[in-house]
Amino acid sequence: MSQIETSYKPKQERSRQARESILLATLELLEVSGLEKISTNQIAKAAGVNIATLYKHFSDKYQILSELARNFSKKQSDLICIYLVNTPTSSSIKIVCDGLVDALTEGTKDDRALVQLQRALIVVPELHEIYRRSNTEIGAAMKPFLCAWGINLNPQQLNVSMTCIGEAFGALQDLALSDSSTYNDEVISELKLLLTGYYQSRSKPSIT
Repeated sequence: MSQIETSYKPKQERSRQARESILLATLELLEVSGLEKISTNQIAKAAGVNIATLYKHFSDKYQILSELARNFSKKQSDLICIYLVNTPTSSSIKIVCDGLVDALTEGTKDDRALVQLQRALIVVPELHEIYRRSNTEIGAAMKPFLCAWGINLNPQQLNVSMTCIGEAFGALQDLALSDSSTYNDEVISELKLLLTGYYQSRSKPSIT
């Protein structure tokens, strides 16, 4: 291995570590202070990097939040899709909907700064758009179940349906976190009822 290659790898690793430190520090500050009260200077100090290093990776705090939003959205999408892949399409609507909500809440309940990050996803338009993009992947994973339940939607209808469900889901997820950093079980139960009821209302009468 050449001297250039050996010196490049540590530099690349330091850059990766700095980026990860910035993301983690932002989560920690979100957890304590909330979105509006944090600044790039605070983030750099908490991450143990100088402000110039921060700006090499991110132009402002919203770009940092955009990456956190993408990571969080992907995690939620992965949790839902993994659950659906491992669930038989012959399962009832109630079993699938309850399990889907449980998979999501169990998989995210220990996330740092979940409350503040969820707020940011809803109130910042750019972040909200990132959050919405997971609807396509989730819609594709849901389609076999919809077909099994007698719910036949064309691509446009499926997109609208998943967008509406995603908006309602995000709002109720936020409500479930409104009083503390842990999910409110009563709100989660209502979310299951609403999700189940939505699909039951569109399915064949014999499917429950």
